Amino acid sequence: MKDLYGVLGVAKGASQEEIKKAYRKLARRYHPDVNPGNPAAEKRFKEIQDAYAVLSDPEKRAQYDQYGTVDEAARAAQQERARWQRSAQGFRIHVDGTPFGGFPNVEELFGDVFRGFSTATRRRSRPPAQEAVAELELAQAVAGATVVVPVRSEVECPQCQGAGVGEGGVCPRCRGAGVLIHTDRLRVRLPAGVGDGDRVRVKDGAGREVTVAVRVKPDPHFQRKGDDIYTEVPVTFSEAYLGGEIEIGTIHGPVRARIPPGTQSGQRFRLRGKGVRNVRTGVNGDHYYTVRVVVPKVVSPAGREAARKVAELYSQDPRSDLPRGLG
Repeated sequence: MKDLYGVLGVAKGASQEEIKKAYRKLARRYHPDVNPGNPAAEKRFKEIQDAYAVLSDPEKRAQYDQYGTVDEAARAAQQERARWQRSAQGFRIHVDGTPFGGFPNVEELFGDVFRGFSTATRRRSRPPAQEAVAELELAQAVAGATVVVPVRSEVECPQCQGAGVGEGGVCPRCRGAGVLIHTDRLRVRLPAGVGDGDRVRVKDGAGREVTVAVRVKPDPHFQRKGDDIYTEVPVTFSEAYLGGEIEIGTIHGPVRARIPPGTQSGQRFRLRGKGVRNVRTGVNGDHYYTVRVVVPKVVSPAGREAARKVAELYSQDPRSDLPRGLG
């Protein structure tokens, strides 16, 4: 047999509560309904179930600890005897007092995952929908957008009516969970100025509250920080030296701006109110642009002469204030 403790990620001396906690965490992660069409996750889920079936039973765990295996023939006989008891037990199969042939009670195990679904003797109401995620381009976030997002929710298994067990044992459709994962498509209007990490609450068609988490994709030119926008603008040497009017691209369109004579590469300027509109206050942020002086790549005789004359304009070495080392 595999290292069952390793399968659950617990130490050999782990308590029953630690084993149950580890199983719950892994079962939530690898449950087939959460990983549809993923055979690797389904195989892992089965390994987790098999490991918990042994380690959650004190007798089987003691046998495994001593011999490294369990008597599968005896276990199968116990399960067969238990099947005869299900009609008297309200369709709950018990083996040595443990439901589902060594597996814990589904309501107890998945209560926090499946929101306390009980047996088929009482009908369940549909639980709240899960959180949805909306991915936007920066332009959509700035202007606002209507998007369609997938909303995952849990619905009662129609085959076992949420009991998790049927005539032959564990329900084959929901695999004992009592619920199925259902995905709806929800149309959501996101306001202008919504930002990465924002959460918007809306109602779905059934009146349930859905929280939509916003994810804004990075833009190659405009960088957003809060309500402010940052860009880098290349300028020629003559524009930086003499000053002049240049065009700045903003999220609201092009703007003409004047840079002063003697502008240094890396110098930052601000355009007030050209940033993103704040969702709550309605006030726009600012646009900051950093100037980068671009040197011509083509070297010509005329260029050499121009560079020589420019060099004469420097009154001192521009690197004179830099240290020569760490000392």
